Amino acid sequence: MKNSNENRNPRILDTSALVHDPKSLLAYKDDIYICLTVLEELDNLKERTDKNVSQDARAVIRMLEDIINGHTSEEMEKGIELPSTESAKRGKLFIGIDTQIDFADELKHAIGSDADNRIINYALYMQKELGQKVTIVSRDINMRLKARTIGVDAEDVLVDNQISDVDLLYTGVQSFEGDLFDRLESDEDFKLSGEVYKFPASFFNEEVQANMYWYDAVGHIGLVTEVAEGSVYTKLLPRQQDKIWGISPKNPRQSVALSQLTDPFYDLNIILGPAGSGKTFLAIAAGLHQVLETKIYKKIVVVRSRDFMDDDPGFLPGDLTEKSLPLLAGVTDALISMHADDSNDEKSTRATVEHIIDRANIEFTSMAYFRGRSIDDAVLIIDEAQNMTRAQMKGMLSRGGKNCRTIVLGNLAQIDDRFVTPASSGASAAVNIFRNYEKGSVLIFDEVERSSLAEFTEKNM
Repeated sequence: MKNSNENRNPRILDTSALVHDPKSLLAYKDDIYICLTVLEELDNLKERTDKNVSQDARAVIRMLEDIINGHTSEEMEKGIELPSTESAKRGKLFIGIDTQIDFADELKHAIGSDADNRIINYALYMQKELGQKVTIVSRDINMRLKARTIGVDAEDVLVDNQISDVDLLYTGVQSFEGDLFDRLESDEDFKLSGEVYKFPASFFNEEVQANMYWYDAVGHIGLVTEVAEGSVYTKLLPRQQDKIWGISPKNPRQSVALSQLTDPFYDLNIILGPAGSGKTFLAIAAGLHQVLETKIYKKIVVVRSRDFMDDDPGFLPGDLTEKSLPLLAGVTDALISMHADDSNDEKSTRATVEHIIDRANIEFTSMAYFRGRSIDDAVLIIDEAQNMTRAQMKGMLSRGGKNCRTIVLGNLAQIDDRFVTPASSGASAAVNIFRNYEKGSVLIFDEVERSSLAEFTEKNM
């Protein structure tokens, strides 16, 4: 049997595969087929007394709804384009009607699960319709054996089925090998004025738009200011950036992030990426810089997605800040890391951090108390945004008031809310909607800087 990564057959997804991992919908480069029998089984499973199974079934249904919402039955039969990026091309999703298909001779007298037989029969039918092999994806070993026995390829769910932010969303940045300027045939007309240059649009990917950044292997970093008439107009950024709160970028995307986070033009920065890429660290450094050094803002407000917006933080001892601190350990860890001195005196470092929190007027709070608030003269940092629903994200982004910079941080690979999927996450919605916001920036990291262990874990688990 072919290796799953090399198998380019269209996939017929079984109910067990989807319930085991809803991300199977987005795991393949080729077309995906789901028949009505699978949808009926999902509908039955959502009412199961086993909460884990019923919640997983509901997650699949919700993800399917996010993809097919707004499409007609004819469009579903012809195929709906699955979300693709430059780094992750995908095929189409087809919803097929299998209930009217006559059983193949091989299955007319088959015993066992009627639903399994109908799904296998649908796969046989699609092989004839498409004129090529298809592959059933199922967790059911016996179903896979039955399918292979009658001539249909079958495989288990991918073990390493991990959907990253870069694979699913607009990244806000493009990298080039070598020197981008070497691709120009002539240097007579490409420089327009100051640091603004004009490049052929063919140099860039199809996602190029205003407020997108780029960098090349020799250190050039640019901001796209306009895309028009087959040309991309771009402004070069300084090669050597000033340190921000004593922090220097470790890679080109961190350079882009610090530029975005400190550019006074933006009032919304969305930064996603793997754990250990520096999202929270850079956001806190930029916030401290603009509160204590440039004094553009008066305070930093940090909120982390925990549960639902209407949830109360509970009756643990202490005030709201003390209840919220355990949830915001990533922020306090970042503060400790950037203020640790060579003496490794933990008590001195913690005293420094407490002093910084007090000077910068850093407020740690809960989503539960954000309804109705208006945040003025502040840097608002929304951490762990991948677990937020679209409605919660709307509620949070509408809190920004006069002179407020909102920073959204998250990592789709770390969604741990059963009711949120990569397609339905508020973080995904924010990228897709606010990539077109004139005063907003989007950036997705693709490197881990925390440690070799963190990098290996992010790539392989």
